[in-house]
Amino acid sequence: MKRVDNNALLCVENLVVSYRKQVALQVDELEVPNGKVLIVGPNGSGKTTLIRALLGLIRPKRGRVRLLGLDPFREAKELFRRVTFVRDIDELHNSLRVATLIDILSSAYNPDAVREAVELLELDKHMDKKLGELSKGMRRRASLLVAAASNKELIVIDEPFSGIDSRSRRIISQILDRKNTNMIIISHIPPTMKFNHLIYIESGKIAYTGPYKDPKTLGLDLC
Repeated sequence: MKRVDNNALLCVENLVVSYRKQVALQVDELEVPNGKVLIVGPNGSGKTTLIRALLGLIRPKRGRVRLLGLDPFREAKELFRRVTFVRDIDELHNSLRVATLIDILSSAYNPDAVREAVELLELDKHMDKKLGELSKGMRRRASLLVAAASNKELIVIDEPFSGIDSRSRRIISQILDRKNTNMIIISHIPPTMKFNHLIYIESGKIAYTGPYKDPKTLGLDLC
């Protein structure tokens, strides 16, 4: 097997992930350097499956993966010490108040960074509200607060822009764009951010991987 580059952001080799005997993802070889990475592709193409395999959340049928040079199955504790992961599913409790969420995050991260993120996301205007009382766009901003305040080595976000208005997308893009850290973003809506690398997945296979190019210029199907 090829020697793993421990300085790469992610490495994949001979990877096969199956659901009920149906192959969902097959990647012969993939190596991506550090930086900001955008993963795009049609719905159901295998984008989230790749991320879940890299994070050790699903076990592949065969092959090996490395994220930040770590084996996600044998070194999960160390990996998640260095990674912030925001899922595409909203996991925040409706009864939790915005102010309480901020207090929780301030105890885990730099309080100044949390405060700045709150202001940039305009959540300071909704401190007394419960999360269930927020609009969909504001609620998604609240769920992304942990990523905006994170000081970890890698931030992974699955579909940060799905179902929210253009203004929320613009604000979130600007905040993520200014963070100087490794980042992997899965999105079928190409954000207005600067990326170093693009991965395009179609029908469970890598159709393009390389330096970032606007997906529209490559004629890629993102629906």
